[in-house]
Amino acid sequence: MLGRTITALGITQIVGWGTTYYSSAVLFTGMAADTGWSITLAYGAFSWAMLVSGLVSRRMGVLVERHGERRVMTLGSIGITIGLLAVAAAQHPAHLVAAWTLLGLAMRASLYETAFSALARLAGSGARRAISMVTLYGGLASSVFWPLGHWMAAHWGWRGSFAAYAILNLLVCVPLHRLCLQAPPGAAPAAGKAPATAGTAPPASAVTGPAPTPEPAILEGPARDRALMVLSGLLAAHSFVFGALSAHMLTLLQSLGLAAAAAVTLASVKGVAQVGARFAELSLQRHLGPIAVGMISTGLLPLGLLVMDFGAPQVMVVTAGCLIYGASNGLITIVRGTVSLQMFGHAGYAATLGRIAAPGLIAGALAPMAYAALIERFGNAVGLEVLTGVSLLGFAGMCWLARLQKRSLRNTDTSAR
Repeated sequence: MLGRTITALGITQIVGWGTTYYSSAVLFTGMAADTGWSITLAYGAFSWAMLVSGLVSRRMGVLVERHGERRVMTLGSIGITIGLLAVAAAQHPAHLVAAWTLLGLAMRASLYETAFSALARLAGSGARRAISMVTLYGGLASSVFWPLGHWMAAHWGWRGSFAAYAILNLLVCVPLHRLCLQAPPGAAPAAGKAPATAGTAPPASAVTGPAPTPEPAILEGPARDRALMVLSGLLAAHSFVFGALSAHMLTLLQSLGLAAAAAVTLASVKGVAQVGARFAELSLQRHLGPIAVGMISTGLLPLGLLVMDFGAPQVMVVTAGCLIYGASNGLITIVRGTVSLQMFGHAGYAATLGRIAAPGLIAGALAPMAYAALIERFGNAVGLEVLTGVSLLGFAGMCWLARLQKRSLRNTDTSAR
């Protein structure tokens, strides 16, 4: 049952990410050419959607705790369907902005954070592996939907493509979210607990048989609050760097001395490294804890940027930098779900994820515009140095969390004696 749930959620993440987040790269140019709207308007509406996701993130986490992942994710997929249809039908810039506002709300309801919460409930102590497996699927979204989107745009135009994306969400994501998180018929509730309702996921034992008792939260009280702030901050730092480079990678690579064709090729290797790093993490989970993976992820980001900076214009060296950067980004998605689970526990996990995700979503939404202003004023060299500095702050934050965890475990061992 859990395996089917992981597969179903993996499919919905491919479709959800591919039809929303990755639609801009293949459909916005055609939209601008057909309507006469500026490409800046199109990307501005998209950035607004990311900002909306961040602004509602904490509230969405509370709603998930109250109503359950199945109801929230199903409604989120319905919202994506309506939002994509609204984009396809947009005749005025205001219509486009309104459509992306709805999409920002719906994406936060149906993508990774809510899926991670569902897996934490269903998989119990096996949540880390389940989360990693779903991110493997999600990492394929651009590989599937960039070529598919190009084909659709060539044959059906941008409006037809967005309409087709809407139908995919309606026919694939809505039923899978409705069915894959449903409590099995006749499942007995755990002792002392109420039966699972239609809006909530069943206990792990109802899905996979008796599951090990999840580890208690490591951190409590003021230490927990400080750790939440630091984890939110370091994830926001990573999101800022990723958001800036997602929009400006081609410009950056060309400023490092690479030809346009080589820059396009190198920018695409990020996805390969992303999926490869997630495979490696899945294989090494017995040897590396979530904090160790976080150290690797946040450490790889400044390393990749430094390799790109000092290796230019040697194509092979810059390629290595792009691969390192992609691996870092692939791992950070897993870190977001697993470090928070390990440090803060299963209780209130959806609300915790909502609190942690909010600064990162906001930072990622603002990063393209902020970085554009930075390089326009000071140039690409300074821009890359600033991103490297921001990424080092993220690494420092993860080092602090590792130290805090070690101290907490030491105190726990002392108390046990």
